[in-house]
Amino acid sequence: MIAKWIDKYALNQLHKVKSENYQYAPPRRVPRQDEREQFYAATDLDLSFNLLPSKHYLEGTFQAQSAIKAEHKENQILSGEAYIQHVSAPNIVFVHGWRADSHDRTKSIFHETFQKQGWNMFYYCMPYHLEREPEASSYSGEMMISANIARTIDTVQQTIQELRGLIKWLKTYHGGPVIVVGISLGGFISNLLATLEEEIDALISVFYANRMSYAIYHTPAGKYIKQDLKDHGVEYENLAEYWRIIDPSEATPKISQDNILLMSAKHDQYVSNQDANKLWETWGRPARSIYNSGHAGFVFKKRAIAKETKAFIQKSLGPQ
Repeated sequence: MIAKWIDKYALNQLHKVKSENYQYAPPRRVPRQDEREQFYAATDLDLSFNLLPSKHYLEGTFQAQSAIKAEHKENQILSGEAYIQHVSAPNIVFVHGWRADSHDRTKSIFHETFQKQGWNMFYYCMPYHLEREPEASSYSGEMMISANIARTIDTVQQTIQELRGLIKWLKTYHGGPVIVVGISLGGFISNLLATLEEEIDALISVFYANRMSYAIYHTPAGKYIKQDLKDHGVEYENLAEYWRIIDPSEATPKISQDNILLMSAKHDQYVSNQDANKLWETWGRPARSIYNSGHAGFVFKKRAIAKETKAFIQKSLGPQ
């Protein structure tokens, strides 16, 4: 009951900030499933870094021109934070959650634990979040997942292409293994990424969403987007078909099942456990942990999540 109350309180706070205007726009041509590989094709990135030495790292920011010409200029530059200890060390790529306005929440779980392991860390900024949020946006992430059906598809495509480009760059210029850690919406993105990118050495997906259409229509988190869609005549079945191309459970991973760890929260009010189960079943039941908490209650499980993630990465990588 406490876990559910925390989630409900957090959702109430979340919904105090909402879109000021309708976001709805209809789909354009909807990509077919047999076009997935071409639709999400990896691109080369010309990454640049602005790094300074600190106690443990060379740390700072990275950026590159996005391969996709986005609707807003702020979103045409890929960006993030980098913490580099050794060029050949394991590279951890973090993918944050929806509405994140900083990387602090992700850092509070993993940063200190992973720093002690000597691992490099890259905090990727998803489109329309943080410094990529347009001035016209009501909140960070508003324009990434919304009732604008076409833009949501385009933005997920952009995110996957950017992450594939980042992984390719790290493999080429750093040489160490690449581990992807996604949280919430970042878990959804990371799961989709794993169905397309075989160069991921391990995937840890924390309190992940699965079908975005299901999350919009069947969880409280999507209530205002759902209202926007329904006011424009879009029912769940319509949206599920439009967004099949961004559904991780429509495909299986290109990486070994042994290198996948899924985490769910038993009392999650943001993400449907029924839908999270669907992904787990579709993927052949890889390793999975179910925490006795809600979605927002991860703050009480940070130490356990970091410990389990560290152990799983070490097991996946083997002797270094």
